[in-house]
Amino acid sequence: MNKKTMSSRQRVVTTLSHREPDRVPLSMSITIDAYNNLKKYMGIEIADDNPPVGHWTDVPIHPLVNEKFGLDVFWLRMGSPKKKYYAKPSDPDKSIDEWGIEWSKSPLPNGGYYYEMSSHPLKDATVKDLDDYPWPDPYDPGRVDGLEKYLKSIHDDTEFAILAKFGGAIFETAWYMRGMEQFFNDLVENPEFVHALFKKLFEIQKGMDEVGIAAAGQYVDILRLSGEDLGTQETSLISLSMFRRLLRPYLQELWGFAKQKLIEKNPNAKIMLHSCGNVRSFIPDWIEMGLDLLDPIQPNAKGMDPVALKRDFGDRMSFHGGIDAQYVLPFGTPEEVRQHTRRYIQALAPGGGYIVAPVHNVQSDVRPENLVAMRDAVEEFGYYPIV
Repeated sequence: MNKKTMSSRQRVVTTLSHREPDRVPLSMSITIDAYNNLKKYMGIEIADDNPPVGHWTDVPIHPLVNEKFGLDVFWLRMGSPKKKYYAKPSDPDKSIDEWGIEWSKSPLPNGGYYYEMSSHPLKDATVKDLDDYPWPDPYDPGRVDGLEKYLKSIHDDTEFAILAKFGGAIFETAWYMRGMEQFFNDLVENPEFVHALFKKLFEIQKGMDEVGIAAAGQYVDILRLSGEDLGTQETSLISLSMFRRLLRPYLQELWGFAKQKLIEKNPNAKIMLHSCGNVRSFIPDWIEMGLDLLDPIQPNAKGMDPVALKRDFGDRMSFHGGIDAQYVLPFGTPEEVRQHTRRYIQALAPGGGYIVAPVHNVQSDVRPENLVAMRDAVEEFGYYPIV
């Protein structure tokens, strides 16, 4: 008997409203080698499926793969600018993005590859240099070319909830451009530079959210604000007081702007933050700042126990993620994946407010069998009432 009584979109909207849907929703982002392995394992051949590869080798999942695998959420990112800011380096294993950051292709032991930052364009910059820097143009028409038409087709022709990312990070982009060591010194010794850099980044990321939402916000169910990783597995990267003093004002204005514009287009839409590691100390502030959904709930990070998170914040915050990508998905057996997924469903799903997902882009060392085990566990244990 088919227990489904909702579409994927209805399922996601319901759970993010802190109500129980028919079944816990399922979501996933994935890297190129893992994606190709999964398609091959499932016997899916798509002639025109040559997805663009992101800096973390992540790729968009084709709608047909999304459907056949059983995902409820369709991930989409903004298009690329028409203007080319930097010439392609002569080394074919290097590239420079629109922020001026150089990325180098690094081989992995299993035969795959990854990209690592290999230069930081603002490493030696001063506050004055920021005024003369060739910043990305958020209003470049290439960012939204075809965006409304494509999202409308996904919305009208499928049942998926749409998760989109338009703008990006402030904190992370700052250290990408400055270099982590120099930037963390700046946080203590050069707050004038930090504020000047944050202000520049805020204006650009706000512009990107503005144009993306204006073009297609009516079709967006979840807006992924950025990847503001603020935690290690042991503790936060910065103190709560430093967060409040230096970063919160910019994020609060950015999130407030994006959320207001989004709900004008789609009153049921929610905003999501990706932040790895132990970020528990920030959650009360993030709730005050209007955040609806937190990703990824890293299992091996201190302070991120799912039972405690649900108990303390589950009535005000929804959660996305939880399925361990460090040990269980790459190295566990399908049965271990099954039980791990069941644990997170039992901890986070009662009352709604949870979307099952791996905690990060699925890497090339994850066997398709384990992804299928995660999906099957959602079908086995994810129907309400949760037991």
